[in-house]
Amino acid sequence: MSTLEQGISLFQSGAYEEAIAILSPIAEQGNAEAQSILGCIYQLSDFLFDIGNSIYWYQKASEQGHGLATNNLGTLYFVGKGVEQSKAKAKELYEKARAQGFLHSPILE
Repeated sequence: MSTLEQGISLFQSGAYEEAIAILSPIAEQGNAEAQSILGCIYQLSDFLFDIGNSIYWYQKASEQGHGLATNNLGTLYFVGKGVEQSKAKAKELYEKARAQGFLHSPILE
């Protein structure tokens, strides 16, 4: 099992602190999957919640074409969590996520 896979497994099991320790160096090296997972951890964890870090990692991954990260960033804009609420920006990001291959993004009118 690769280090990335170990980090993903730890994330999936809810061992967020251990996942961060493993995934952070990988994310710093530019791995979009690790960046996206860090964004999720910082957004979803009750005890590690840090919306600024979440946005930072989602943006990094999104810039590399990671559709899930782009979608999640769009959702933050849609609800105005950590950013100024903007349905227009959310729509733009959802459309970008779809273009990046994430087909589960909502379609906003």
